[in-house]
Amino acid sequence: MLAAAGIGPIGPIDGLIILAVVVLIFGVGKLADVGGALGRSLREFRKAAREPDEPDRPVAISSSTTAPAAPPTCAKCGAALEAQTKFCAACGTPVQTAVQ
Repeated sequence: MLAAAGIGPIGPIDGLIILAVVVLIFGVGKLADVGGALGRSLREFRKAAREPDEPDRPVAISSSTTAPAAPPTCAKCGAALEAQTKFCAACGTPVQTAVQ
């Protein structure tokens, strides 16, 4: 397809012309920075490509056992309170916060 359009592979003269245009656009100092950044990114890419993928590690579950929470009790009489209780069933005292 490129041969039909009269375009061939890039030769050494074409490469020098492209390099001269790039130097004119960016300048010599900026070209060194761009080349350095390109080299670093290529090294990082190659390094990442060579490293084997680490499988996902399962999250470590703590082996310490915690005692189940004691059921909430009434502050006045000490009776056990049920979930969503607003008043103590034994003495009728209002519960400070609703038991979840």
